[in-house]
Amino acid sequence: MKLKDDFFQIKDACPTATGMDYTIKLNPEHFIYQAHFPQNPITPGVCIIQIVKELAEELLNRKLFLKKVNNVKFLNVINPLENSEVVFSISVSSEEDEAYKIGAVVAEFSKLSLLFVPQEP
Repeated sequence: MKLKDDFFQIKDACPTATGMDYTIKLNPEHFIYQAHFPQNPITPGVCIIQIVKELAEELLNRKLFLKKVNNVKFLNVINPLENSEVVFSISVSSEEDEAYKIGAVVAEFSKLSLLFVPQEP
């Protein structure tokens, strides 16, 4: 399920030495937040991982498949009513055997290390 332009929108992109800092705006009215959780919306961890995937695809200009989750730390919850705009810092630290090691820091909310491979057409 694609989340870009429905669950979130890219508001700004700023190049860094190793990738890109994306400022995204979350849609607190999205149906996912109605179930997770009513009156107290929290961005699901799987959605955070999917956002990282879609931002990495934007950065690399290619479709990706998540091969391995090396490390994920959720430090704080992302409530779209309190934090409607969030910065995702995406970095590509290595390319090995046609795989991309993607690091992501989501402001003070989470840190992720993921391994992606190009998605077959």
